[in-house]
Amino acid sequence: MKIVCMGDSTMQYNNIYRYPQFGWAQVLPIFLKPCYEVLDLARNGRSTKSYLKQGRFADLLERLDAGDYVICQFGHNDAVKDNPIKYTSPYEDYTANLKYFAEEVMKKGANIIFATPITKHNFVNGVCIESHGEYSKAMIKLCQENNYTLVDLDSLTRNLYNKLGEEESKKFHMIFGPNIFPNYLDGLNDHTHLRFEGAIMVASLFVEEVKRQNLALKDCFLKPEEVDDFDKFMGIKVIE
Repeated sequence: MKIVCMGDSTMQYNNIYRYPQFGWAQVLPIFLKPCYEVLDLARNGRSTKSYLKQGRFADLLERLDAGDYVICQFGHNDAVKDNPIKYTSPYEDYTANLKYFAEEVMKKGANIIFATPITKHNFVNGVCIESHGEYSKAMIKLCQENNYTLVDLDSLTRNLYNKLGEEESKKFHMIFGPNIFPNYLDGLNDHTHLRFEGAIMVASLFVEEVKRQNLALKDCFLKPEEVDDFDKFMGIKVIE
């Protein structure tokens, strides 16, 4: 069985030339039992509109088998009003595209889980504020009206940031000075994209919420008492 991920750069796989950037779907396999796999089809800069128009969703459907799970997270790029290739209106094109994704996935006998876009590291007067306008609200409304499964990563990540505070939560993002990472010698001040710590944080929140909601997908993830057996299966020797 596969977990297929569709979305934008906050989810996508990043190779060594983008290090230390990670997408949260990139680290999801760490949480899985060995009999499951993750297919990360998220891509940088994509919105629901461009993901459809470029044939990426058609490619996803070709790879999908009955019983698979699809995690769908869009919203960051749908809001780019000055880019007609990406932009969708939250309660019209955006939700229509999400509904189409759900219907086509279910026709394949697969399951879809929607995830609101993760928050940006966007603090005002010490408070991490809402980053995505009406897009998270539109996705929540669509899921409530159609009984679709939803993990509200927007609220989960924003609540965590407000708990940790502005400085402590910077560690999750591509925020660092010059001459630290060879790929970014000038440093970076990117409050959207994730580092490894951020990817692990988001994936952890996702897994915890799947378990809290008692979704069927929970059976794919390791339990603490299963970790030793997993290490043995992988041929890993842990010396304490």
